[in-house]
Amino acid sequence: MKNFIVLLVCFSFLAGCSNLEKAKEIRVLGQMKPDQEGHYHFYSFWSAIPNENWEETETDEELRRQFELYFSFDVPVGKLSVISYQFADSGHFKDYVEVLDIEEFPTFIILDHEGIVLRTTDVNELLDFIHALPDMEYDE
Repeated sequence: MKNFIVLLVCFSFLAGCSNLEKAKEIRVLGQMKPDQEGHYHFYSFWSAIPNENWEETETDEELRRQFELYFSFDVPVGKLSVISYQFADSGHFKDYVEVLDIEEFPTFIILDHEGIVLRTTDVNELLDFIHALPDMEYDE
């Protein structure tokens, strides 16, 4: 009987943890998604913020590549209703990375009102996708 109670407590704890993770996922994605159909939110995740003299001081080639991409990146206006750049020291960065299972930087994610419609680390794929989006219609 004692083993049964211990087993029951363990299963309850595991189910609770699973429910907490699912609740966190729902909360994070709910905050990221647009409410309106036909609107798109763009999030980019970067491992670091470029400092002013990164061109002279940065020796990490992967970080240098990210910085060069960051400084050359230009999102077309009128296609996205939210544009968000997230860095490792941003407030919710850890939650986003955990829920979205981000392992490579930079990672680009676009969401519509139903969820993620694009997830990529390829800036050309991202820009092709954005250019193919219809221009946003604004309510007047």
